[in-house]
Amino acid sequence: MKRRARIDPAISSPAAYVDRQGSVHLPFDEALEVGRRFCRAEPSTVLLDAEITERKWAHDVARGEEHLLGLLNEYRGAWPLIRQWAGYDAAVAEREAEIQRLERLVWDAVYALQKAGLEKEASRLRHSVERRP
Repeated sequence: MKRRARIDPAISSPAAYVDRQGSVHLPFDEALEVGRRFCRAEPSTVLLDAEITERKWAHDVARGEEHLLGLLNEYRGAWPLIRQWAGYDAAVAEREAEIQRLERLVWDAVYALQKAGLEKEASRLRHSVERRP
């Protein structure tokens, strides 16, 4: 896990240990740092899992499976942190900026077509942009 999070696996807290079953136990601060870096290193992995789990549990609770309600409420605080650590907000902002840039280019093309006397083409392009949800 540390390797995938781009952390040197040889560096570890003196309080970390491996139990008899082979499970690694880390102090809270180290585990938190591994989690943050893993989200940053593999955002699609964690975002996909968080999104699928959140939707499935919400759907199951809505269908009457109330035993999942506690889990859903408990994890609702964690999913925004995962999205933040994975850069989701930055990615959404970047995508929105790119959409706005492309819309400006299309509107520039509409005006250029109108100026060139190609009203039919300009109208078709304008209608396709205005229908965007």
